[in-house]
Amino acid sequence: MPQVMCPNCGMTINLENRKEVDINLIINAAKNRPRTFTELLHVTRLPRKTLSFRLKELCATGVIVKKEGVYEVNGDSQFVGGARNPTEKFSKVLYDRRVRTGLMFVALLLSFSVSGYVLAMLLTSPQPVEKFQEPAIIGSIAVTLNVNNVRDLYAWQAVITYNASELKVIEILPGKFLGVEYPFFLNTTDILEGVLLLGGTLYGGTSTQSGSGRLATILLGYYMDSYAEPKIVLREKHLETYLLDSKGSVIPIGNPTTLTLTVVENR
Repeated sequence: MPQVMCPNCGMTINLENRKEVDINLIINAAKNRPRTFTELLHVTRLPRKTLSFRLKELCATGVIVKKEGVYEVNGDSQFVGGARNPTEKFSKVLYDRRVRTGLMFVALLLSFSVSGYVLAMLLTSPQPVEKFQEPAIIGSIAVTLNVNNVRDLYAWQAVITYNASELKVIEILPGKFLGVEYPFFLNTTDILEGVLLLGGTLYGGTSTQSGSGRLATILLGYYMDSYAEPKIVLREKHLETYLLDSKGSVIPIGNPTTLTLTVVENR
């Protein structure tokens, strides 16, 4: 298993204990006195996204509380004093159905991309490297993925197809309807050619969303003036478009207007 050396303590870190190390760094920093996010960045020396993600987890489980812009250890938490295993409370959280739904969704989306790439690397023999000149992008369009008139939305996944010889995915931004970012908002284009898989999920006891709103914004470049616009498909080989409620049940997508793609800008 790949291992790296922690820059703070010199401890050897692998994927199994990295989360525990991160959590300990944050708790120890906030235990002495309340800290701002910037102070925690300097003290823990964790990447900004990692720190933000860990803080969300710790706040969601009550280990750390945020008051007036600063983070401090919750005095009622079993983390205080270091007498218990730092992963114990997280293990209990996994009994929450909605937490399991969110984590399984994220793991599934990640596995599609990672496992497919690794398998392809293992099965493909080394080939001579050939120079490939990609066609020039002559313009771009911004497309929004919207959900309409939905109730109790907790997680979603959308399969979008496009002509890879005409369009290229440049950037994908999360929408504000669920208000989640990486790692609870994910996307990949390396599963199938001309297929974009993206999705998002709430986590913990976060309130679900009902109504209509934007799930994502997709920026695509086009190689030619005449191109077919991307479209949502309910199923593409082993991939499927679906919506989940807070109980982990599938929300039917019987109406074609439940999920829509709309071109909002053409450059």
